[in-house]
Amino acid sequence: MNILDKICQLKYEEINLLKKKFKPLKKKIKTRGFLKNLLIQDDSNFNLIAEIKKSSPSKGLICKKFDPIKIAIDYEKAGAKCLSVLTEKNYFGGNINYISQIKKSVNIPILRKDFIIDEWQIIESYQAGADCVLLILAILNNLQLKKFYNLSNKLGMDVICEVHNEEELLRAIKLKVNCIGINNRNLKTLNVDKNTFHLLSKKIPDKIIKICESGLTNNNDLKKFTKSGADAFLIGETLMKSGNIYEKTKKIIKK
Repeated sequence: MNILDKICQLKYEEINLLKKKFKPLKKKIKTRGFLKNLLIQDDSNFNLIAEIKKSSPSKGLICKKFDPIKIAIDYEKAGAKCLSVLTEKNYFGGNINYISQIKKSVNIPILRKDFIIDEWQIIESYQAGADCVLLILAILNNLQLKKFYNLSNKLGMDVICEVHNEEELLRAIKLKVNCIGINNRNLKTLNVDKNTFHLLSKKIPDKIIKICESGLTNNNDLKKFTKSGADAFLIGETLMKSGNIYEKTKKIIKK
């Protein structure tokens, strides 16, 4: 069993507990336009989704002094357009409550980054205050993908459809999604290959937003991937493990 299978197995157990204690809200929640904010014209900085995560399966503990609210504030001040908040608890040290806590402290939109395999998680994301959700094609069939995508949009949330190979990419394009995240990391092996974005981005229609994920360590990476068609970048580990998140973020996104 690979790491992705292990994560999803635990996720099914979590969902069963969620369904037992879940209480739907009656009031409508106003979301912030995630993709709209991400692509605001900026001549000074590259478009960044800055990620908040405590640990990862590949690196273990990344940030010892983990204060999600302070990190979020530093990211916003440094020029990040949006935030990505890891909520998976077993391997990433996340918590769904981080979203509502962070949202009170910043004005930029928030992506809930987790392993979504059930529609209950979409509703949970909305009620937690997420403005966008990540749908990973490696763990979803076409029926699930379409159902979760449409439900997210119905609730007013944007969607990033994450792919890692051509088969997943073609599935996303067929669904006529408006945003695709290309992950340079293979979630089954955790290996990173930066050529993944270069190879797949060429096959994406111009009208679809292209986000480059994983393996981004410096400003030159962002310049290089921009030439390959990247509209925005999702960066976590490089920023989280730096001694000064604010300064590192400013430096890496400067055009």
